[in-house]
Amino acid sequence: MNPSVSNWSRPFLVIIMALATVVWASLPVQAAEDATFTAVEKDGAKVWEGGGTVDLKAHGAGPLMFKVKNTLTADHGFAIDSMKVKEVITPGEEKIISVPLENIDKTVTEHKVYCQLHPKHMTAATLKVTGN
Repeated sequence: MNPSVSNWSRPFLVIIMALATVVWASLPVQAAEDATFTAVEKDGAKVWEGGGTVDLKAHGAGPLMFKVKNTLTADHGFAIDSMKVKEVITPGEEKIISVPLENIDKTVTEHKVYCQLHPKHMTAATLKVTGN
């Protein structure tokens, strides 16, 4: 009696599907960023580039997520006073910063991003928040 293909293909398929599920479940979850900021030197000044607009009504209940990257050769501060954010980003570091919605000053619509470590550095980036 010769075993037919169907006798071994079903268990084989189940094993393959189980392995695929394990691999898929072990992949890291990427959070969607609400805004991206990059520290750069522009015309001799160190600035944050990036920003954009976030609509809080469309955003949902979770925190705002910012992807922040320092391309400079020294530490650079990342601060947004109206969101209670003060971080130090090391050279080459890329970081996700989470801002709880309750930390956002709802009376402000244009949030200024600056370096708290170097007061002479320009404010170049802003984040506009709508739908308060």
